[in-house]
Amino acid sequence: MLVQCRSYRLLDSGGASRLESFGDLVVRRPCPSALWQPGLPASRWDSADLVLQPEADGAWEGARANQLGEQWYMASEAGFSLGLWPGQNGQVGAFPEQGTNWRWLRSACEASPRRIRVLNLFGYTGGSSLACLASRNADVTHLDGARAAVSRARSNAELSGLSGEPVDDALTYVRRAARRGERYDGIVLDPPAFGRGLLAEVLSDDPSFVLLSAHDPRRASPACRWPVAALDGQLREITRGASAVRGRCERGEMLLRARGGGRDLHMGVYSRWAAGTV
Repeated sequence: MLVQCRSYRLLDSGGASRLESFGDLVVRRPCPSALWQPGLPASRWDSADLVLQPEADGAWEGARANQLGEQWYMASEAGFSLGLWPGQNGQVGAFPEQGTNWRWLRSACEASPRRIRVLNLFGYTGGSSLACLASRNADVTHLDGARAAVSRARSNAELSGLSGEPVDDALTYVRRAARRGERYDGIVLDPPAFGRGLLAEVLSDDPSFVLLSAHDPRRASPACRWPVAALDGQLREITRGASAVRGRCERGEMLLRARGGGRDLHMGVYSRWAAGTV
């Protein structure tokens, strides 16, 4: 059974946890960086539909825990859908804080005067890949070292009506691509701890975009800005061969905006470059 969760909201955070809603599904799960006191009353937190219990080996409890066999999914503003799979590690299969980057990726693909080739490394369940595919102007190679993640990315592609597009797995693909002389017009990378020199080899001479992001809340601390600058350096290294292409660099923090005056959650950082004025 498919249960649509069209809108995402961060309801509250604090006490090393966050309270979120995916449509009418309210989820409570750990968030180690939320060290402040929650803003909502305990009764609101206790009424969550799904609650992850880390002390119980990652078991999910709550009024709708018996519905975990159903397939909930979240519709993105970038034009695709992501299935929600609550796991023992606290992940649910979607990263709403990437919403801004998903919209940016789709715009970058749509802005290209030609169909482009995109390489998405460590793509997890495929949000960035699907954002590019939703443009109908990109061919995407999706890589992830975890077979389960790739399987879910394929499921998300089918859910979004994009099942005819390729989704592959094999980290060694990049090395093979470099040896074969293959080139990509767009690269998406999270995490960035990967051979930047190797990525420079597979970036085309006329690229459309490069997006680097880091999902580590500690990196986005207001008192610690240097990792964003480090991503900028990695971005320059990857795009060094595209110096003749006019483009623009941007950087920022991936945020979950709280509703009702609550505290925003800083979930990571990004640095991105796009040809032209995307």
